[in-house]
Amino acid sequence: MWHYWWAHFSYHLVRWFPRDNRKKINIVLAIFTIGLLVPQFIVLAHKHSTRWCPAHLFELLIVSIVFTFICLGFCFLFMIMNPVPRPVKVAFHIFGIVCFVETLVHIGYATSNAAKEDCKSSTVALYYISYAFTWIGAASLVFIFLMVPFWVINAMKRGSVLDMRTREGVCYEPVKCCSCMWHI
Repeated sequence: MWHYWWAHFSYHLVRWFPRDNRKKINIVLAIFTIGLLVPQFIVLAHKHSTRWCPAHLFELLIVSIVFTFICLGFCFLFMIMNPVPRPVKVAFHIFGIVCFVETLVHIGYATSNAAKEDCKSSTVALYYISYAFTWIGAASLVFIFLMVPFWVINAMKRGSVLDMRTREGVCYEPVKCCSCMWHI
């Protein structure tokens, strides 16, 4: 889930800057996004990570690396496209659904089984990066579940929860400085 939220955050962060002055923020976001791959590749290159673990943490690390590359692609597209075409937005939301499923697998299957299956002692770095991804993903899921009622109400009655044009709605004051938390 964190892959989806990082790409989403970078999309809105870039939009806060004037169109003619986005080069520096694009470079900074590209560096941070590529930087997300560094700890994953360090753990992947660690010789103990390839040891057998019945919880399939190594496979989940590879999936996470693939998702980070997809996230990098979406970040790049969001940085260069203005406005973002509808098919790209639809593909991005489908990616979000797939990230949701991957996060549920991380939370429900891999990490809970990894502690029981003694992966913590045989593949230490792999276990801890998987554990970190689980907590980041769980925080993302909690955020989504807290925001869903507001999104549904706003979809049913447009502008009742947040209307940025007229600067009104129940949630205008809390999100006026950070609208990226609201919009998907």
